[in-house]
Amino acid sequence: MIGAHGYRRDAIGVRGMVPGLSCDLQVTLSMAPHAAAAASPTFADNIGPSPVVVLPRQHVTIPPTQRPQLDPAPQFEVVIPYTSTFQVPLGGGTLCVDIEVFGNVTPNGDDRNVSVYLDAHRQYGDGRAHQRGFRTLRGCPAPGSQTPCYANLDLWRLASSSEIDVSIRKGVADLGGGTARAFLTIGNQRSSAPWPLRPGCPFHSSAELWFALPGAMTTSGSYDATLTGLPVLPAGLRIWCQAGSIDVTTIAMSFSDAVTMITPPHGALPRTCSRIADGDDVTSTAGAVSAAVPVMCFY
Repeated sequence: MIGAHGYRRDAIGVRGMVPGLSCDLQVTLSMAPHAAAAASPTFADNIGPSPVVVLPRQHVTIPPTQRPQLDPAPQFEVVIPYTSTFQVPLGGGTLCVDIEVFGNVTPNGDDRNVSVYLDAHRQYGDGRAHQRGFRTLRGCPAPGSQTPCYANLDLWRLASSSEIDVSIRKGVADLGGGTARAFLTIGNQRSSAPWPLRPGCPFHSSAELWFALPGAMTTSGSYDATLTGLPVLPAGLRIWCQAGSIDVTTIAMSFSDAVTMITPPHGALPRTCSRIADGDDVTSTAGAVSAAVPVMCFY
């Protein structure tokens, strides 16, 4: 029996408060006549033979939301309650959710273009799994700079190995000799221990693993490359990462902000069904959360 559905905020994009609004919408549920993998690009062809209007057209209040403090968002904050329930057949099947949006009322006026920045993960049909890193906890500037270093990390689970795409900005600039190098640390615990040579430059990761990255930093303190050849990591493992850069001649060093992610599950994608830990409890120690999970919760 389904009586509501909810969405969670996107935790990856660096976006802050989204003001509240009300949305004029209608929700109709049905059991699709074919499997999800065979969905038709013509949406009307996916609607089952006995659709049920579980929420007749009306305005639904969407509360203000902040960017989540952890990825994935622990709560499905944007909940759409139904006025009647929908009974899923005992044999299961593919649920078709038809949401018609007619307009909105926002602080800036009626029927305005607005984005609540809802979570929307991508699935790949060739077996790849992609988990974007969630940036949190501030980095420290390179010597002589006032701007903290930061990094974007993307973990890829391939058929027999893992890779991490690394992009560092505002790190230690290379002066032309190729002596400013990038590195990446990976740990299984969050940390706040200071770097002995720079007390204001903390480790945010327990850093059990250190990797020297190929190539050198640019003259502007940027770096883009891929760390390859990693093993397929255990599914559902939360790792805490931190990138950095160092000039091996002057020992000038900076650390990026902390980046955390949960390793993707194994197996072919897209999945016929997925589980986010324990239902909507993404803090559970069981299960795994990755870019191959649903982004809606049904109640």
